[in-house]
Amino acid sequence: MSAVLEIRDAEVSFNVPGGRIRAVDGVSLTLNEGETLAVVGESGCGKTTLAKAILGLEPLSAGAIEVQGLSVTPDLRGLAKRVGIVWQDPYASLDPRWRIGRSIAEPLIVNGQRLDGRVDEVMRQVGLDLTMKERFPHQLSGGQRQRVAVARALALGPPLVLCDEPTAALDLSIRAQILNLLKDLQSKLSCSYLYISHDLTTVRFIADRVAVMYLGRFVEVGETEKVFAEPRHPYTRALLESSPTLETIGRLPAVLPGEIPDPREVAVGCPFKTRCPNKLEICETVFPDPSEDGGRVFYCHNPVSAPSP
Repeated sequence: MSAVLEIRDAEVSFNVPGGRIRAVDGVSLTLNEGETLAVVGESGCGKTTLAKAILGLEPLSAGAIEVQGLSVTPDLRGLAKRVGIVWQDPYASLDPRWRIGRSIAEPLIVNGQRLDGRVDEVMRQVGLDLTMKERFPHQLSGGQRQRVAVARALALGPPLVLCDEPTAALDLSIRAQILNLLKDLQSKLSCSYLYISHDLTTVRFIADRVAVMYLGRFVEVGETEKVFAEPRHPYTRALLESSPTLETIGRLPAVLPGEIPDPREVAVGCPFKTRCPNKLEICETVFPDPSEDGGRVFYCHNPVSAPSP
């Protein structure tokens, strides 16, 4: 498989009163053609900042990001042809003054592409009636608006589509429709998805691999079913246990001890040490090296025990 997206030691940092925050702190990953990789973690862990860095909207402090072998640069030249984006709230991401056909056509117009029926083509691909071209966003349902957002993201036929919480603003039944639409489009178009979410149920349904993020770093990366069934990092396990299931209805998840450290402080040792139930003395001073287990990578001095074979 050829790599569509490569991220190498990427850092994004911000100056704030009292110090500097590393929102993305030395992240590396590879996303292959036709693959879906989900990035999960608590709010504020750096997921959306990473997406903005891939889009060129947040400059890197260090490291590199390449899409189809071409670096993402601040001038954004040609990036729209390589990366599409589906934001969380389609009502906010669509211009309320533009008709739907105009919104879908915008990437084509900006990039000097001829329309030649392309708007109609992508509308059919996402299941929208062509009569909706003349409607405004407020005249559509939430699910229809998100289909418009997907159509716009696919208008230029990019090999990579970023999906930033694409179903969070939708009710349960419509959420399932959008997820099935994304999977169906991927099978037809062979595009790759970087799927960002805190909804672990949707992640398990759509993702081939999952990367668990904590305080700007990946703590565990691997095949989705392996990570869900046998989490090795304590944070991954806590995150999975916090997700409601039919078996846990009526029960509150265990609360992690400790506090999230001040993000302005330079991290020494493991970033999860202030909340980790498996903490060892070495965790205070030494950042864990990557460990591998059946193709999965995790960063922990005292990982969750693997089940017996």
